[in-house]
Amino acid sequence: MDEPSGSPLAALTQQKPLGPEIPRRRRFRTKCFEHADRWFDRLVRLLEALYQAFWLGCLNPDDLNAITGQHFQQSRFYASIEHNQSGFFAWEKPLIERYFQPGTRLLVAAAGGGREVLALRKAGFQAEGFECSQPLVDAARKIFKEIGESNHVLYCPSDHVPEGTAIYHGLVVGWGGYTHIPTRARRIAFLQALRNRNLPRSHILLSFFTRGTDFWDDMIVHQTSRFFRFFVPGRKDPLQVGDRISFARYVHAFTRDELEEELRSAGLRVLEYHEVEQWGYAVGITE
Repeated sequence: MDEPSGSPLAALTQQKPLGPEIPRRRRFRTKCFEHADRWFDRLVRLLEALYQAFWLGCLNPDDLNAITGQHFQQSRFYASIEHNQSGFFAWEKPLIERYFQPGTRLLVAAAGGGREVLALRKAGFQAEGFECSQPLVDAARKIFKEIGESNHVLYCPSDHVPEGTAIYHGLVVGWGGYTHIPTRARRIAFLQALRNRNLPRSHILLSFFTRGTDFWDDMIVHQTSRFFRFFVPGRKDPLQVGDRISFARYVHAFTRDELEEELRSAGLRVLEYHEVEQWGYAVGITE
């Protein structure tokens, strides 16, 4: 039997269902947010790329070394006892065991507060290192003193290697140290100077930032920094795709081909190469 048209039940049954409308409106709002967030992220990346490009175009390699040095001088993490007594990273230990013989003499470049040097000495190597940040050298001296050892990390200016003869059986470039050296020419000269301290057919372990070949923001940084370079007199050192200023420090992110080419130009051949997300590590051998 039908309800009278004026009854409350009839009024309810004659209303359009509201349930499907609410999810539809919600989907519209979330779609709007997703599009807006995507474009906002692209805008932020574009502005960051333009900002980095401006300073890469204006700063020379010594300026870039200075701001990178300032970054590490202010870092409590790299100077901390906890970090420097933490031992090898998970990826370092198997490579050290595979390519370096305990008891041999190793040189650590970009030694920081001494983490790699200390870990190598605990593993039975005669390890010593050098570092371009005086506060980190001071931190290393303090750490070695506290454990009753003489200091094994010495100061050396940026992009340089302590002079001497070939007395080392292996080389280690401290975590990310190679990626912070500005310009291809300086990186190759640094590797050549390291190689001259290494005995023939010895190995070198280094780590670095990596990049793909299709990162549009890398291309924007590169092309725009070249434009700004025209307004800076006297700048002749070439800029490269992969040059960035990240977290107030200079970095160069490599493709595999770039890294292998730089090592080959320095008289080294790559034996192992690995990438993990946006960083990598490799082992080379002196030719």
